[in-house]
Amino acid sequence: MKRRIIWGALLLLTFLIWYIWMPAGLYIHMPVFVAIIGGILCFIFMAQTFADFTDMDEITQWDRYPKQWYHNMTFVCIPAAIVLIIVFAMHYGKLENEELRQFGQIVPATIVDGYYKKSSKSSTYKLTISYYTKDGKQVRTQKEVGSDQYDLASKGQHVEVVYSSKHPNLVKILLGDEMVEELTGMKSRQLTVKDMSQILAMPGDSILPALNKISYRWITADDDSTTYVNENKKLFFSAQPRVRVTYVAMGENLRSMMQDIRNSGFQKDASDTTSHDKEEGGLSLYTKGDLKLVVHKKEIEREVDQSDNSAVMAAAMGLNKEVALVVTMFRN
Repeated sequence: MKRRIIWGALLLLTFLIWYIWMPAGLYIHMPVFVAIIGGILCFIFMAQTFADFTDMDEITQWDRYPKQWYHNMTFVCIPAAIVLIIVFAMHYGKLENEELRQFGQIVPATIVDGYYKKSSKSSTYKLTISYYTKDGKQVRTQKEVGSDQYDLASKGQHVEVVYSSKHPNLVKILLGDEMVEELTGMKSRQLTVKDMSQILAMPGDSILPALNKISYRWITADDDSTTYVNENKKLFFSAQPRVRVTYVAMGENLRSMMQDIRNSGFQKDASDTTSHDKEEGGLSLYTKGDLKLVVHKKEIEREVDQSDNSAVMAAAMGLNKEVALVVTMFRN
């Protein structure tokens, strides 16, 4: 009984160390490895708490020794240890996010390259990023990401990263709505016709902050201070303050905006005779009070990564085009 008490105390101590007292410097660098070690140690101490094996022969020569019910509990400890490994790994991820929320510094970054490896058992996705810290130090590092983040990324894409001022090696890429909401608390949504009418009445210096309250992350275009780009969501917005605003949406945002126009009380003008060729770029005119909407679709060519042979071939075949919805709002 005394031995079992010692093993149980070691089990409790191991769990407390791995779950509560583990130094951040260790789990930040090797979270999965640290979680596996903790799971293995917990398995050993848990099995000994029940079985109390006295030597290695008793373990390796299982059939030569009489067994009690508590010896068979060793097999129950295996799934318990696997669960603990998962718990430790998830807990470290949560601790990392808490540290980034508390000590995080958000800076611009560029995606330099990407790498992925798929197999029947697992898949690995990595992105190489380059950025400058707040104190001017240049950093180039490779970070493992999920498949959803990898699919959103492209070579040369401008993004933001958040790193810990306490542990600068802790870095995460702000890519994808879930990651942005987890680390910044900002929940993105789709831009609506009502948003366009509100932005139409705003002065020029209020437009960018308003867009960034709707979704992450809008920036001003390099060559035009009246045009705003959301690279993550493939969205574009231009504005002549209090004169007209134009919104360009693709994919899911295109379908959402078309539905929102229909549900927002806008009526198609009786004089509009272009609806039959709307798919080919014809203009449609909608009215609600003194607000006017001009809506049409156009094909936009996606930028081609010349180092990607498949992308170059697709462009040569004309497969790098995407349909966009262009919505312009103004007042009579």
